[in-house]
Amino acid sequence: MPAKNRKKTGKKPQTFGFSVTIFLWALAIGLVSVFWALFISGPVRLHDAQLAATEQVIREAVPGIRGLEQNIFAYVTWQGYTEETLYWFDNNGGQLTTRGIETLDYDAAKENAKENYNIEADSIELAFGYDSPVYELHGSGKLLMLDYDTLTRIYEREDKD
Repeated sequence: MPAKNRKKTGKKPQTFGFSVTIFLWALAIGLVSVFWALFISGPVRLHDAQLAATEQVIREAVPGIRGLEQNIFAYVTWQGYTEETLYWFDNNGGQLTTRGIETLDYDAAKENAKENYNIEADSIELAFGYDSPVYELHGSGKLLMLDYDTLTRIYEREDKD
């Protein structure tokens, strides 16, 4: 039907008001916030609380422990030291093993890596391997883990760092 023959009803087309638009935006922002709190922030806060609890257990077991840090290889472990002793702990704060601080020999580990595995170490740290403490060396594009006591290779791979 042509436009000039149409009947005029006098009604305006239905439109949503500005207040409805604001309400819908507020609802969308509210839902995103709730989902963020439940599915993203919640697990992160739980993980942080678990880390703090493990750290507290370790600090109560070994007063004055320093350099406490978490390491993940075969499983999650923690290590730290006092003036006389190096400590390794499991993920619940239970003590795995200790070594006297005088046994620490980064230079021997670096030399062993260079001579036996042709790896020039850029960095070296203590960690925990499959069942014993290790030196963790990064260098020459490789990651090398040497047993703390015997300096034998526990693990080696291309380094992704």
